[in-house]
Amino acid sequence: MATKSATSEGRIGSLANPKSVPLTFQEDRRSVYWVDRLPPTAGPHGTTEISVVRRTVSESSPLASARVQELAKHRTPNQHGWRGDRPTPIWGVSEGAQRADAGPRLVSLSQHKEPHPRYLFDRTAYMTMPLIQVNEGAKNATSTERLGMLSRPKDRRDRDKFGVISLETSWGQYNPVSPAAKSAQCTSHVESLAEPKKYHPRFAGEKPVQWSVDESALKAIANLRLQQLSRPRSRTMIKDDYDPYKVPMAARRAHATPRIEELCLPIPRKVRPKKVV
Repeated sequence: MATKSATSEGRIGSLANPKSVPLTFQEDRRSVYWVDRLPPTAGPHGTTEISVVRRTVSESSPLASARVQELAKHRTPNQHGWRGDRPTPIWGVSEGAQRADAGPRLVSLSQHKEPHPRYLFDRTAYMTMPLIQVNEGAKNATSTERLGMLSRPKDRRDRDKFGVISLETSWGQYNPVSPAAKSAQCTSHVESLAEPKKYHPRFAGEKPVQWSVDESALKAIANLRLQQLSRPRSRTMIKDDYDPYKVPMAARRAHATPRIEELCLPIPRKVRPKKVV
């Protein structure tokens, strides 16, 4: 028994040892901005200066290349023939521009676009033009009965107004109530269903904002236990050295019951056997 215990302790001790790190292991950077060394700093004047013969700053300061210096220069306005805005909308016109004659192509481009040959303009409100005069047949025409009915204004008395039930739907169709429906009487079951649901016998509504307090409650005196519970906790009772992560000795020596071990086992139908290669 002692040999077996010593063997188990040796095995546990070997498993408890940390895993050795390979010699070629390189630790990951904490951030993409983490550098192995401090970045170069500027010279004594706070900027990088370049001399023709030698550097005027320390060796640790950054030095810009010729390409970087060229890109750092600001763009000049006349570099690509750029001209700024004219200072005023009035400027002198040359004699040649004043005496120039437009060519046929320029004259054709300056003309406005003509409408389509079949395009008809809107009629004017005044019937003065001979093309839109009303003929004698239209003047002497008589409307039919259907046209007279459609030309009448819609009656608005049946619409919803001041709580009056409308007999006209949104599509303009009338759905009048039949006389039988007006004189119908509901059955006892319909009346029972129409009654509002009653509250529970023990239902208590909300208390008002102000209510009377009993004399016994006004003259009541709290007992000693109630006074102890209502007293705020003193700062002297707080333990500054309390460690919430410390495991007590009783928890270390505890043994799980067979029921707890049974509950800790995984569900058999969810256990997948390992594949043997």
